[in-house]
Amino acid sequence: MQLSRTACALVLAALAAASARCNGNSCVDYSPAVGSLCLPDTLQADQKSIIEVRESCNQCSTPPQCSATLINGVVNVELHSQICSDTQTVCTAICLQRTARCTLPALAAGDYTLVLPGTLLRALRVREGGESSCQLPAQ
Repeated sequence: MQLSRTACALVLAALAAASARCNGNSCVDYSPAVGSLCLPDTLQADQKSIIEVRESCNQCSTPPQCSATLINGVVNVELHSQICSDTQTVCTAICLQRTARCTLPALAAGDYTLVLPGTLLRALRVREGGESSCQLPAQ
């Protein structure tokens, strides 16, 4: 999705105003695709786990926030962002690849499918003695 310089400019000004979210009158929800993620080989059973996901290549939206839900044995990860048009600064971002922390629900020991934005699927192994978090390397 290619944004005009004006739309980008508007978003950056909103961010500069220290607003984590735009006002609802001039913004649209946006779900960035995942470019990379940190996922341990095995997650700890019966406790929440934290993974990190990095957006693929985003331009001029609010920083992504992550949520995860378990539905019928499938863990669905969603990235949430907004593109706003209520500001006036020039957008100079070419390709933002920001990281979001995502809390996975407590899962019983077993194997699950992890579904990520951009139609990415990963196997998720949950066992006693697994890891409870994972971090991506800094860029």
